[in-house]
Amino acid sequence: MKRIFIAHILPRKDVLQNHLSVAGCNFCWNLIEGGVFDKVYSVLPPFINGNKKFDYPDLVYSDWRYSNGLKKKLAAIKEQLDIFKQIPQEASVWFYNITLINFFLFILLRLLRPKVKSNVIILDYTPYQRKYSLSYWMLWLCNHANGTITLANSPLFNVANTFLLPGVVPENTDTHPKVEMITKEFLISGVLREEISLISMLLKVFSKMPECKLHISGFCEDDSIIKEYSSKYNNIIYHGKVEYKEYVQLLETIPFLLSTRDPKAPENQCNFPSKIIEALLYNRIIVSTIHYAQLDGVKYFEVSSDVAQFAVDINQILAMSSDNILDFANQSSKVKAKYGVGIWKKAMEVIEQK
Repeated sequence: MKRIFIAHILPRKDVLQNHLSVAGCNFCWNLIEGGVFDKVYSVLPPFINGNKKFDYPDLVYSDWRYSNGLKKKLAAIKEQLDIFKQIPQEASVWFYNITLINFFLFILLRLLRPKVKSNVIILDYTPYQRKYSLSYWMLWLCNHANGTITLANSPLFNVANTFLLPGVVPENTDTHPKVEMITKEFLISGVLREEISLISMLLKVFSKMPECKLHISGFCEDDSIIKEYSSKYNNIIYHGKVEYKEYVQLLETIPFLLSTRDPKAPENQCNFPSKIIEALLYNRIIVSTIHYAQLDGVKYFEVSSDVAQFAVDINQILAMSSDNILDFANQSSKVKAKYGVGIWKKAMEVIEQK
């Protein structure tokens, strides 16, 4: 059975300049480079258009994107139709989420090629506020897949033929430096929206903890408050939007990785921050405001999302002995065994056999 992947990616070197998700593309490339799929098709978001040249043979990029008006808006639909024509009967197709740029292909396969196994890797989903909204129908399609692999343990996902895997560790990964000495340095990275970073809380707390350093890398629509705090407080260092290599250099030198998501935000119940698995692979210590059942067997610190209690929790962690803190570090071997590419291959094989 031919296994096909429907992704929304570009080569790693083109990701940042085209404003694609670094975490999402890294996730896809980890699976692709691990040899999980026989064939990959990539459809890009509609904001990437015009006469662009990409050195990526798996990209399906219609000349409709060069047009204006209706043609440009329908370019992704045309691309999905072109992919549909190339998918053989009895293939197994894996979708990266169900979104506006792949839902048409999913529907075509379910209706016109029922022998094709249409599966979904559900990485993130924002729960609908109104019935029959766009988000409602995306969830409905996910729940009508042949099988799913979900990163979050949400009751909204109700396909019986499913596996729960919070992330993927690339195959043949290098050995990363271990944390051998505890310094009072913390890193928050990625998209710095309030609901998925609690950046305002972090700035308030660390501005009152001069003995600690808070490193911030990533991006948000308005970073003026971050710049204000970093110029005022020497222990708050804003690196801005950095290339992946520079991010890895930060990751390898800072012992604590912060995953400070708002536990009350509905979308945070339906996703999992990929940076946690990556940081664990790099032997970092995780500090999270959310409890993750899918990390069973992995050690990490759970802290409050309340400003005052968060400060107390951080101080309690730092008051521990270095040996006790180091029990929460250097778990790369564990995550390789639990979430490696081989585990994903086996999960897909089991799903496809049902």
